[in-house]
Amino acid sequence: MRLIDSSNVFVRALLMLGVAGVAAGCGVPQSQYDAAIADADKAKASCKAELAEARKSVDELKTQLADLEGRAGAADEATRLELEELRKQKEAAEARLKLFDEFLAKFRKMIDAGKLDITVRRGQIVLALGTDILFDTGKTEIKDDGKAALAEVADTLKSVSGRRFQVAGHTDTVPIKTKEFASNWELSTARAVAVVKLLVEKGVKPDAVSAAGYAEFDPANSNANDKGRTKNRRIEIVVVPNIEDLVKMPELKKPASTAKPKDQPKKR
Repeated sequence: MRLIDSSNVFVRALLMLGVAGVAAGCGVPQSQYDAAIADADKAKASCKAELAEARKSVDELKTQLADLEGRAGAADEATRLELEELRKQKEAAEARLKLFDEFLAKFRKMIDAGKLDITVRRGQIVLALGTDILFDTGKTEIKDDGKAALAEVADTLKSVSGRRFQVAGHTDTVPIKTKEFASNWELSTARAVAVVKLLVEKGVKPDAVSAAGYAEFDPANSNANDKGRTKNRRIEIVVVPNIEDLVKMPELKKPASTAKPKDQPKKR
């Protein structure tokens, strides 16, 4: 775009008028004089038009720049919010991993003795005890060895503040139909309640523990063989997440135990 200096236009116009005046004094025709004035006016108008166009272009560029700056600001804000959310998730994950490590340390003795397993399953810390240690087949009365194991568990759980625990009973797929239990639903729930009562008896606060039964419908292993069925017959003590723990926790497993697990009878 070509810009014309208005001062130069007016200088040229004045010179043309001067020349026209001299020419008029020398007998130059009026028509020539009028033509010079018209040319000066035309140049002035052209200058104003180009200046207006230039100002319009500058205004458009300012608008585009403001728009780009606004977009950049919005993008920066979105990025900042995303980074803040990731930071919160990272902190929450680190807190849960720390909690997992704490439980791992607290129950290390029982883990190494093969009495208890600890994992993170579906985002929750889970303590698992085989029901073959706790109960006879088809029964809900806790055996002496089971009582001793649960007493150890209770000693640790009652020292954990600000947490709630759900005791969940699980069975394998072998059906049961007795006078006392119509199905594995009743058996698994009754066993969970029995464990809750013993934990409370050993000092765990009643409002910090609850019971649930899952029958055979939440297996941790395959029910296609004896080994898998044995692992599925279990009592789980689930650490109930607090609100801030609800961000998904990665799946974790305890380090391999250095102790050989005790042979357990294959009972339901």
